Parts: sequence; structure tokens; C-alpha cells
Amino acid sequence: MSDSLDFCLQRAQATRAAQAAIVLIWVWEEKTLAQWDSGIAAFILQIEAVEDADADTLGKRGDLDAALDALRSLTRRCLSIAKNKYRNTPAKLEVLANLRVEAGSRSGKIQESLEWESAWEEVDAAWVPLTGVTLAIFKTQRLAAQTLLETFTNTQASTRGEGTKLIQLKDQLSADCRAWYEAATNVFLEGTPEGDMIRSTVPTTYTPPSNPPTALEINTATAQAGGDIATTYVPGGGDGATSNRLEWQVVGVDADYDHSVPVNLVGQTLSGFTSGQTVNLRVKSANPAGVTYSAVKTVTIP
Repeated sequence: MSDSLDFCLQRAQATRAAQAAIVLIWVWEEKTLAQWDSGIAAFILQIEAVEDADADTLGKRGDLDAALDALRSLTRRCLSIAKNKYRNTPAKLEVLANLRVEAGSRSGKIQESLEWESAWEEVDAAWVPLTGVTLAIFKTQRLAAQTLLETFTNTQASTRGEGTKLIQLKDQLSADCRAWYEAATNVFLEGTPEGDMIRSTVPTTYTPPSNPPTALEINTATAQAGGDIATTYVPGGGDGATSNRLEWQVVGVDADYDHSVPVNLVGQTLSGFTSGQTVNLRVKSANPAGVTYSAVKTVTIP
């Protein structure tokens, strides 16, 4: 989480607590405690939505770049072989002469492969430049990369949309905090118990946490019929965390903890596993000072 998001959350939570402490003697007419709670909860949920969207975008970008690297390598090899094969055939060499494999953008790489594909079809659609590499197979690989590019582009747009929502929520919450502080400090002057409490507990500048959060331990992780895993958590963990995420790794399938979702402290269920799979689970608690991991729980799907 960026410093500005962390400070906004820190200030909103402190403002809500201060308002609760003086609610019997002063009521701010613009926002009730329940409205502070719902606003803070929406802000936290949107932070998690952006984290999920970022993780999804990163994964799709990795898939796309791997496919483009493979496609580009194959395009370069086939084009080089073709130019050598037809070096003494002017009409065919002319079709190939201006083709290049040097684009830097993802869309450019797709376009270069498409241009080679069209030239291949024109020169000799039945020609097989490498063992097992036909024009049809190349086209299938190019189309798959193009689909990944479209998916990645759509995911990027969705991620930007989630980021815009988060900025809007942050700006509104920050504005409410500033308005509340101005009103409250005008009502309760410095030197009064209430005024001193407000000024000492509600931050007006960002102070990053000095320590990473405490670990949020998994209490139970139970494999269920149908490929589900139900988890519960030990109360009181994750103190100081601005983000708690449940991560998991399918043994023999995932190289690392490649999957995660925001923690639901009342418990949650993961789905989509298959019988016989062994799954490692842990909680990643984070704040600007660092990251703390829980102990790993391992379950086997029946």
C-alpha cells in the first residue's frame, strides 16, 4: 500500500475513534459513526480489489510475454530459413525482403508474426521450415498470443478502473477527515481534555509504522468434499497490518505461493482443487514497515 493510502486509512480510523470518544458531548452532523465504519470498510475493500487486479494483471502479463517470446523466436527462425532458401528465387525473395523481427511493443510483435504468416502463405503455404512447424500450427500459435494480448489489454483497463475508484474513495475519505478535524478543533480548544485528545490521537502528517505487523495465524484448514478448503483464523493476529492475504501453493503444480485472496477474519472457503492435491496455505500480513508470514498449514484434498 502506498504511503498516501496508508495515511488516509490511519487518519480515518483515528478520526472515527476520536469521534466515538466524544459522541456524548458533541455530534458532527456530516457523518455518523456508522457512516465512518461503512466508508472505511469500502476503502479497505477497494484496496484489496486493486491488489487482486494488480496480481491478475501481473499474471496475465507473464503469460503473454512468454507466448510472445516463443512466437518471436519462431518467427525469426522461420523467416531466416525462408530468406536463405529463396535467396536465388527473386520473386519469392521480394515477398520476404522487407520483413523484420525487431518490434519493441507487444502489438508490434504480433503484427510482425502476422506479416510473416501472410508471406509464408504467399510464397509456399505447404512448406515446412522446421520439423512439425506447419503454417497451420504457426497460425494457431499466433492466434493464441493475440488472444492473450486482448485479454491482457482488457485486464489492464479493468485494473485502471479499480485504481480510479480507489483514488476517488481516498479523496473523499481524506476530505471528510480534514473537515472533521477542522470542525472538532474549533469546538474543542487546545488545553481542554477533548481538544488535547483530538490533537494527540488524530494524525495530520503521515508516520509510517516502525514495525512489521504481527502474524495472523491460520487456526484450522479443513479439506472438504468437492475440492474445497475451509479456513479459520486465530483471533487477535495481524496487529498493525494494512493488508492480510491468504496465499496458497498446490504442491507439484505451483513453483511458489502463486495464488492469494484477501483474508476474511470470520473464515472463508477456497474452491477449485482436485482430489489428491496437497495444498500449502499461509497468511501474508503487510504494512509499510514489512511483511510477516503465518505458519504454513498443509491439507490434502480427499
